[in-house]
Amino acid sequence: MQISAALDVIEALLRASAHPDFPNVTRYGTDTAPGGNSPPGVKVTHRSGSSTLIWVTAAKPDAATVALPAEMPPPPQRVQRMVMFAVQLFDFARPDAFTSWEPCIYPGVHISPAGLRITASDGTKIHLRVTNAAGAAKEPEQDPHPDYQFPDGVRSWPQEASAASAAHG
Repeated sequence: MQISAALDVIEALLRASAHPDFPNVTRYGTDTAPGGNSPPGVKVTHRSGSSTLIWVTAAKPDAATVALPAEMPPPPQRVQRMVMFAVQLFDFARPDAFTSWEPCIYPGVHISPAGLRITASDGTKIHLRVTNAAGAAKEPEQDPHPDYQFPDGVRSWPQEASAASAAHG
């Protein structure tokens, strides 16, 4: 699977999730392979103005799979929160393009989990880092949307997710 195709799936599912804290989901980066100066990724802008970046990184053989937190981390912990959200989203949607996804910790990164390792249906492994860029507003201490649930349309991958992505684009 090409990196751009994997990012298409991630972007479309994040858009289809219709999460009220994600007013904008966009693609960024111009590199076609990991390791360059402009890594490809998906940027989620939050209502607070902060952004969570999900970007492709070079394979990390010593990246260890880690357990997710027992409950969703609060908004100030955007990295861990997005990793957990993505795993839950993939668990719910079960995209055919991916056969597995697991939260990872990367060597030298002091946040856990700090990314994802995805196995595509063709066997390709895609390593993703998740990072955060602060916005102008302070992050809420508590989840402003504690009752959020994935809409059923997310399960209709790719038809409804693609239509939702096109409608938001």
